[in-house]
Amino acid sequence: MSRLVVTRNPHREVGVLNPGWLLDHPVEHESHLEKNFVMVALACPVVKDIVHQPVTLDLIYPDGEISKYTPDFRITFTDGSQILVEVKPEVFLPKHQEKLELAQKQLARESVPFLVVTEKHINANGLSARAILLMRYARLTFDEASALEGKRYLENELNGDAKVYELVSKGVSESLIWNMVARHELKIPAGLNINANERVKVNNQEGGCHDFFCTWFGIA
Repeated sequence: MSRLVVTRNPHREVGVLNPGWLLDHPVEHESHLEKNFVMVALACPVVKDIVHQPVTLDLIYPDGEISKYTPDFRITFTDGSQILVEVKPEVFLPKHQEKLELAQKQLARESVPFLVVTEKHINANGLSARAILLMRYARLTFDEASALEGKRYLENELNGDAKVYELVSKGVSESLIWNMVARHELKIPAGLNINANERVKVNNQEGGCHDFFCTWFGIA
């Protein structure tokens, strides 16, 4: 698949993630912070799709000047709703405040949610590091029958909600459990705590995806 972004800054970390366990296309990033954002977003159980630099807006400033602005990502949720996201180091927010406020107002008129995410959300309490760990589980390969059996046991014997160690005690591989979490077959609470005491549920959330996504990043 061809790369979408052709202008590169040599001082930024440019790359691409290939989350084939969840998406049917790669996701580009242009900084280490963007990369971490994508990994945390991929771990969120209500995220269905992530697209880099999805649209360009014409922002009209109070003095009449028109400037182009491209949000970093479009997130599509499992309920079909979407949100545009700007990933920005907090130190740069004052410099870009007017632009981001104009973008938010313009998108609000079009009923498109807009969210600014900083390193304080992405890396809070080791969140991005745990997302990286979950991606490692995502890349593991398991027999589909074993996954179906583990999910069926969770649904039928544990009412679709149990701690990881409870499933492990019944013979379900812990690595398989986290693989199913990464593939969004199972769901864990916000915080992304990858340990045996975490609760897992069958992922059947149908609404409230925007609020859950914000909670996932610790945004009120």
